[in-house]
Amino acid sequence: MEPAVLINNKRRSYGRYIKFVLRYLFILIIAAFLFTPFILAFLGTVKTDAEIIAWPPKILPEHWLWTNWLDTWNTDLGRGGTFPRWLFNTAFLSVVTASLQVLFCSMGGYAFARLKFRGKNIIFTFLLSSMMLPGIVTLVPKYVLMAKIHLINTYWALILPGSVEAFGIFLLTQYFKSIPSELEDACKIDGAGYFEIFKNVIIPLSTPALLTLFILKFQAMWNNFLDALLYLSRVSMWTLNIALMTFQQQYKAQWNLTLVGAMFNAFPVLILFFMFSRYYMEGVSFSGLKG
Repeated sequence: MEPAVLINNKRRSYGRYIKFVLRYLFILIIAAFLFTPFILAFLGTVKTDAEIIAWPPKILPEHWLWTNWLDTWNTDLGRGGTFPRWLFNTAFLSVVTASLQVLFCSMGGYAFARLKFRGKNIIFTFLLSSMMLPGIVTLVPKYVLMAKIHLINTYWALILPGSVEAFGIFLLTQYFKSIPSELEDACKIDGAGYFEIFKNVIIPLSTPALLTLFILKFQAMWNNFLDALLYLSRVSMWTLNIALMTFQQQYKAQWNLTLVGAMFNAFPVLILFFMFSRYYMEGVSFSGLKG
Protein backbone atom coordinates (compact mmCIF):
# COMPACT_ATOMS: atom_id res chain seq x y z
CA MET A 1 0.00 0.00 0.00
CA GLU A 2 1.17 3.51 -0.75
CA PRO A 3 1.94 5.83 2.14
CA ALA A 4 -0.68 8.41 3.04
CA VAL A 5 1.73 11.21 2.13
CA LEU A 6 2.02 9.99 -1.49
CA ILE A 7 -1.75 9.64 -1.77
CA ASN A 8 -2.26 13.19 -0.54
CA ASN A 9 0.38 14.50 -2.95
CA LYS A 10 -1.32 12.74 -5.86
CA ARG A 11 -4.67 14.17 -4.88
CA ARG A 12 -3.19 17.67 -4.73
CA SER A 13 -1.54 17.27 -8.13
CA TYR A 14 -4.79 15.98 -9.63
CA GLY A 15 -6.63 18.91 -8.06
CA ARG A 16 -4.17 21.42 -9.53
CA TYR A 17 -4.44 19.73 -12.93
CA ILE A 18 -8.24 19.89 -12.85
CA LYS A 19 -8.16 23.57 -11.84
CA PHE A 20 -5.71 24.29 -14.67
CA VAL A 21 -7.93 22.54 -17.24
CA LEU A 22 -11.12 24.20 -15.99
CA ARG A 23 -9.49 27.63 -15.97
CA TYR A 24 -8.38 27.44 -19.59
CA LEU A 25 -11.62 25.81 -20.65
CA PHE A 26 -13.48 28.75 -19.15
CA ILE A 27 -11.17 31.18 -21.01
CA LEU A 28 -11.81 29.35 -24.30
CA ILE A 29 -15.58 29.51 -23.78
CA ILE A 30 -15.44 33.25 -23.07
CA ALA A 31 -13.17 33.81 -26.08
CA ALA A 32 -15.60 31.86 -28.28
CA PHE A 33 -18.49 34.10 -27.19
CA LEU A 34 -16.42 37.25 -27.75
CA PHE A 35 -14.74 36.46 -31.06
CA THR A 36 -17.34 34.30 -32.84
CA PRO A 37 -19.43 37.31 -34.01
CA PHE A 38 -16.27 39.04 -35.21
CA ILE A 39 -15.13 35.95 -37.12
CA LEU A 40 -18.57 35.48 -38.71
CA ALA A 41 -18.60 39.14 -39.74
CA PHE A 42 -15.14 38.75 -41.28
CA LEU A 43 -16.26 35.67 -43.23
CA GLY A 44 -19.21 37.70 -44.49
CA THR A 45 -16.83 40.17 -46.11
CA VAL A 46 -15.68 37.53 -48.61
CA LYS A 47 -19.14 36.18 -49.46
CA THR A 48 -21.78 37.21 -51.95
CA ASP A 49 -24.99 38.85 -50.78
CA ALA A 50 -26.90 35.66 -51.60
CA GLU A 51 -24.62 33.58 -49.37
CA ILE A 52 -24.99 36.02 -46.47
CA ILE A 53 -28.81 35.90 -46.47
CA ALA A 54 -29.05 32.21 -47.46
CA TRP A 55 -30.97 29.78 -45.25
CA PRO A 56 -29.74 27.55 -43.78
CA PRO A 57 -26.74 29.81 -43.23
CA LYS A 58 -23.38 28.92 -44.72
CA ILE A 59 -20.37 29.41 -42.48
CA LEU A 60 -17.67 29.31 -45.16
CA PRO A 61 -18.10 30.93 -48.58
CA GLU A 62 -18.00 28.85 -51.72
CA HIS A 63 -15.71 31.38 -53.39
CA TRP A 64 -13.57 33.74 -51.33
CA LEU A 65 -14.32 37.15 -52.85
CA TRP A 66 -11.41 39.25 -51.63
CA THR A 67 -12.38 41.80 -54.27
CA ASN A 68 -15.11 42.98 -51.89
CA TRP A 69 -12.41 44.76 -49.88
CA LEU A 70 -11.10 46.50 -52.99
CA ASP A 71 -14.60 47.44 -54.15
CA THR A 72 -15.34 49.03 -50.80
CA TRP A 73 -12.06 50.94 -50.77
CA ASN A 74 -12.72 52.23 -54.31
CA THR A 75 -16.21 53.52 -53.47
CA ASP A 76 -16.66 56.98 -54.97
CA LEU A 77 -19.90 58.97 -54.77
CA GLY A 78 -18.43 62.03 -56.42
CA ARG A 79 -17.90 65.50 -54.92
CA GLY A 80 -14.99 64.14 -52.89
CA GLY A 81 -17.01 61.32 -51.32
CA THR A 82 -14.47 58.50 -51.35
CA PHE A 83 -13.80 55.78 -48.81
CA PRO A 84 -10.22 56.96 -48.00
CA ARG A 85 -11.62 60.46 -47.41
CA TRP A 86 -14.25 59.12 -44.99
CA LEU A 87 -11.59 57.13 -43.17
CA PHE A 88 -9.42 60.23 -42.88
CA ASN A 89 -12.34 62.31 -41.55
CA THR A 90 -13.07 59.74 -38.85
CA ALA A 91 -9.43 59.40 -37.81
CA PHE A 92 -8.82 63.16 -37.83
CA LEU A 93 -11.87 63.99 -35.72
CA SER A 94 -11.14 61.18 -33.27
CA VAL A 95 -7.48 62.10 -32.74
CA VAL A 96 -8.09 65.85 -32.47
CA THR A 97 -11.04 65.66 -30.07
CA ALA A 98 -9.34 63.04 -27.89
CA SER A 99 -6.13 65.10 -27.72
CA LEU A 100 -7.96 68.32 -26.89
CA GLN A 101 -10.00 66.61 -24.23
CA VAL A 102 -6.87 65.20 -22.58
CA LEU A 103 -5.35 68.71 -22.59
CA PHE A 104 -8.32 70.67 -21.24
CA CYS A 105 -9.62 68.01 -18.86
CA SER A 106 -6.17 67.61 -17.34
CA MET A 107 -6.07 71.36 -16.66
CA GLY A 108 -9.51 71.31 -15.10
CA GLY A 109 -8.75 68.16 -13.12
CA TYR A 110 -5.56 69.67 -11.71
CA ALA A 111 -7.42 72.81 -10.66
CA PHE A 112 -10.09 70.83 -8.81
CA ALA A 113 -7.60 68.41 -7.26
CA ARG A 114 -4.87 70.79 -6.10
CA LEU A 115 -5.81 74.46 -6.31
CA LYS A 116 -7.84 76.31 -3.70
CA PHE A 117 -10.37 78.90 -4.82
CA ARG A 118 -13.80 80.10 -3.82
CA GLY A 119 -16.75 77.99 -4.86
CA LYS A 120 -14.62 75.01 -5.92
CA ASN A 121 -16.91 72.44 -4.30
CA ILE A 122 -20.04 74.09 -5.67
CA ILE A 123 -18.62 74.21 -9.20
CA PHE A 124 -17.44 70.60 -8.99
CA THR A 125 -20.86 69.46 -7.73
CA PHE A 126 -22.56 71.33 -10.56
CA LEU A 127 -20.12 69.72 -12.99
CA LEU A 128 -20.95 66.24 -11.73
CA SER A 129 -24.67 66.94 -11.86
CA SER A 130 -24.35 67.84 -15.54
CA MET A 131 -23.30 64.25 -16.22
CA MET A 132 -26.84 63.16 -15.32
CA LEU A 133 -28.33 65.27 -18.13
CA PRO A 134 -29.14 63.11 -21.20
CA GLY A 135 -27.35 64.17 -24.36
CA ILE A 136 -30.59 64.18 -26.34
CA VAL A 137 -31.80 67.14 -24.23
CA THR A 138 -29.01 69.41 -25.51
CA LEU A 139 -29.17 68.14 -29.09
CA VAL A 140 -31.41 70.88 -30.49
CA PRO A 141 -29.79 73.78 -28.57
CA LYS A 142 -26.36 72.62 -29.74
CA TYR A 143 -27.50 72.50 -33.35
CA VAL A 144 -29.06 75.97 -33.13
CA LEU A 145 -25.83 77.31 -31.62
CA MET A 146 -23.67 75.73 -34.34
CA ALA A 147 -25.99 77.09 -37.03
CA LYS A 148 -25.89 80.61 -35.53
CA ILE A 149 -22.08 80.70 -35.58
CA HIS A 150 -21.97 79.10 -39.05
CA LEU A 151 -20.14 75.89 -38.14
CA ILE A 152 -22.46 73.41 -39.88
CA ASN A 153 -20.55 71.24 -42.38
CA THR A 154 -17.24 72.00 -40.68
CA TYR A 155 -15.01 69.92 -38.43
CA TRP A 156 -15.43 72.50 -35.68
CA ALA A 157 -19.05 71.46 -35.15
CA LEU A 158 -17.77 68.17 -33.71
CA ILE A 159 -14.42 69.33 -32.31
CA LEU A 160 -15.57 72.23 -30.14
CA PRO A 161 -18.35 70.43 -28.18
CA GLY A 162 -16.10 67.40 -27.74
CA SER A 163 -13.04 69.30 -26.49
CA VAL A 164 -13.98 68.98 -22.82
CA GLU A 165 -16.47 66.89 -20.86
CA ALA A 166 -17.47 66.58 -17.23
CA PHE A 167 -16.55 62.90 -17.14
CA GLY A 168 -12.98 63.58 -18.27
CA ILE A 169 -12.51 66.26 -15.60
CA PHE A 170 -13.93 63.94 -12.93
CA LEU A 171 -11.73 61.04 -14.05
CA LEU A 172 -8.51 63.05 -13.92
CA THR A 173 -9.47 64.87 -10.71
CA GLN A 174 -9.79 61.56 -8.91
CA TYR A 175 -6.46 60.38 -10.29
CA PHE A 176 -4.59 63.60 -9.44
CA LYS A 177 -5.80 63.35 -5.85
CA SER A 178 -3.98 60.01 -5.53
CA ILE A 179 -0.60 61.63 -6.35
CA PRO A 180 1.32 62.45 -3.12
CA SER A 181 1.25 66.15 -2.34
CA GLU A 182 4.80 65.93 -0.92
CA LEU A 183 6.12 65.92 -4.49
CA GLU A 184 4.50 69.28 -5.15
CA ASP A 185 5.74 70.66 -1.84
CA ALA A 186 9.30 69.76 -2.80
CA CYS A 187 8.88 71.54 -6.14
CA LYS A 188 7.48 74.63 -4.45
CA ILE A 189 10.52 74.76 -2.16
CA ASP A 190 12.70 74.81 -5.29
CA GLY A 191 10.69 77.75 -6.61
CA ALA A 192 8.51 75.95 -9.15
CA GLY A 193 5.12 77.45 -10.03
CA TYR A 194 1.82 75.74 -10.65
CA PHE A 195 2.40 75.40 -14.38
CA GLU A 196 5.86 73.88 -13.91
CA ILE A 197 4.51 71.42 -11.34
CA PHE A 198 1.65 70.50 -13.66
CA LYS A 199 3.96 70.01 -16.65
CA ASN A 200 6.94 68.30 -14.99
CA VAL A 201 5.34 66.34 -12.13
CA ILE A 202 1.62 65.76 -12.56
CA ILE A 203 1.52 64.96 -16.28
CA PRO A 204 4.41 62.41 -16.30
CA LEU A 205 2.91 60.61 -13.29
CA SER A 206 -0.58 60.52 -14.84
CA THR A 207 0.18 58.65 -18.05
CA PRO A 208 -2.25 55.75 -17.31
CA ALA A 209 -5.17 58.09 -16.61
CA LEU A 210 -4.42 60.30 -19.61
CA LEU A 211 -4.21 57.30 -21.94
CA THR A 212 -7.44 55.96 -20.46
CA LEU A 213 -9.24 59.20 -21.22
CA PHE A 214 -7.70 59.35 -24.70
CA ILE A 215 -8.86 55.81 -25.54
CA LEU A 216 -12.38 56.41 -24.21
CA LYS A 217 -12.80 59.67 -26.13
CA PHE A 218 -11.19 58.28 -29.28
CA GLN A 219 -13.59 55.34 -29.23
CA ALA A 220 -16.58 57.58 -28.54
CA MET A 221 -15.80 59.91 -31.43
CA TRP A 222 -14.88 57.05 -33.78
CA ASN A 223 -18.29 55.44 -33.15
CA ASN A 224 -20.19 58.73 -33.12
CA PHE A 225 -23.11 58.58 -35.53
CA LEU A 226 -25.81 61.01 -34.43
CA ASP A 227 -23.68 64.16 -34.16
CA ALA A 228 -21.89 63.47 -37.44
CA LEU A 229 -25.22 62.82 -39.17
CA LEU A 230 -26.66 66.04 -37.76
CA TYR A 231 -23.79 68.43 -38.50
CA LEU A 232 -22.13 66.97 -41.61
CA SER A 233 -24.29 66.84 -44.74
CA ARG A 234 -21.58 67.16 -47.38
CA VAL A 235 -20.48 63.86 -48.86
CA SER A 236 -16.82 64.82 -48.54
CA MET A 237 -17.28 65.51 -44.80
CA TRP A 238 -18.91 62.19 -43.88
CA THR A 239 -17.43 59.82 -41.33
CA LEU A 240 -17.32 56.05 -41.73
CA ASN A 241 -20.48 55.44 -39.72
CA ILE A 242 -22.49 57.67 -42.03
CA ALA A 243 -20.78 56.37 -45.16
CA LEU A 244 -21.87 52.80 -44.40
CA MET A 245 -25.43 53.90 -45.18
CA THR A 246 -24.46 54.24 -48.85
CA PHE A 247 -24.41 50.45 -49.12
CA GLN A 248 -28.00 50.24 -47.81
CA GLN A 249 -30.10 51.57 -50.68
CA GLN A 250 -33.88 51.64 -51.00
CA TYR A 251 -34.23 48.53 -53.13
CA LYS A 252 -30.91 46.80 -52.62
CA ALA A 253 -28.59 46.19 -49.69
CA GLN A 254 -24.92 45.31 -50.27
CA TRP A 255 -24.33 43.39 -47.06
CA ASN A 256 -20.87 42.15 -48.01
CA LEU A 257 -19.59 45.68 -48.66
CA THR A 258 -21.29 46.89 -45.48
CA LEU A 259 -19.43 44.23 -43.49
CA VAL A 260 -16.14 45.26 -45.11
CA GLY A 261 -16.79 48.85 -44.05
CA ALA A 262 -17.63 47.64 -40.54
CA MET A 263 -14.29 45.81 -40.40
CA PHE A 264 -12.46 48.99 -41.41
CA ASN A 265 -14.42 50.76 -38.71
CA ALA A 266 -13.60 48.20 -35.99
CA PHE A 267 -9.90 47.53 -36.62
CA PRO A 268 -8.40 50.87 -35.43
CA VAL A 269 -10.29 50.86 -32.13
CA LEU A 270 -9.36 47.23 -31.42
CA ILE A 271 -5.70 47.83 -32.24
CA LEU A 272 -5.60 50.95 -30.06
CA PHE A 273 -7.22 49.16 -27.14
CA PHE A 274 -4.94 46.11 -27.24
CA MET A 275 -1.83 48.28 -27.61
CA PHE A 276 -2.62 50.32 -24.48
CA SER A 277 -4.79 47.87 -22.53
CA ARG A 278 -2.27 47.71 -19.67
CA TYR A 279 -2.34 51.48 -19.17
CA TYR A 280 -6.12 51.50 -19.59
CA MET A 281 -6.66 48.98 -16.78
CA GLU A 282 -4.18 50.78 -14.54
CA GLY A 283 -5.82 54.15 -15.15
CA VAL A 284 -9.31 52.88 -14.32
CA SER A 285 -8.14 51.09 -11.18
CA PHE A 286 -6.46 54.21 -9.73
CA SER A 287 -8.99 56.82 -10.81
CA GLY A 288 -11.66 56.09 -8.26
CA LEU A 289 -13.94 54.23 -10.70
CA LYS A 290 -13.37 50.76 -9.36
CA GLY A 291 -16.14 49.05 -7.43
